[in-house]
Amino acid sequence: MNSDSSLLRRYEDNLNVCGLGVIILGAWDVLKVIMQVMMNMKDATAEMLSEVTEEEQGIAIGVLIGVIAVLFLITALIFLIHYYIGINASRAAKGMPYKKGYFVWAVILLVVSILGMLSYVDEIKDLENIETTIASIIVDITAIYILGTVVISTRKIKNLRQ
Repeated sequence: MNSDSSLLRRYEDNLNVCGLGVIILGAWDVLKVIMQVMMNMKDATAEMLSEVTEEEQGIAIGVLIGVIAVLFLITALIFLIHYYIGINASRAAKGMPYKKGYFVWAVILLVVSILGMLSYVDEIKDLENIETTIASIIVDITAIYILGTVVISTRKIKNLRQ
């Protein structure tokens, strides 16, 4: 019995820490999207505005604002999913009331993250940006580890509490 209680406490601590880690990674994803948009915005805006006439510039600016708004809505949705997973994992670890759907979302996000690693196959060949690619791979592996720990700890806690 003592062994089970210490094991339960260990998995609860893991789940709590990884829940907070999921929230932090969600904030990092938001920051990463904002940085990418800002880096690519100058070139895309200049190119788009140079190709249109003066009458069409208003429409082009409206389309650009619409694209930015959609990007930020998608970014907010991604953060909210991370927050939902993280806060409910932390609540589950502390024995507080939580929504059980976080487990399903954690599994979905884990699968998407693993499949997303396939995108690095082409990027690793670009030796000019190898440092950025390696840093991104390390962050994604960390996210996979944290989400995997959330999934495993949730299952172990459920089994130990029964």
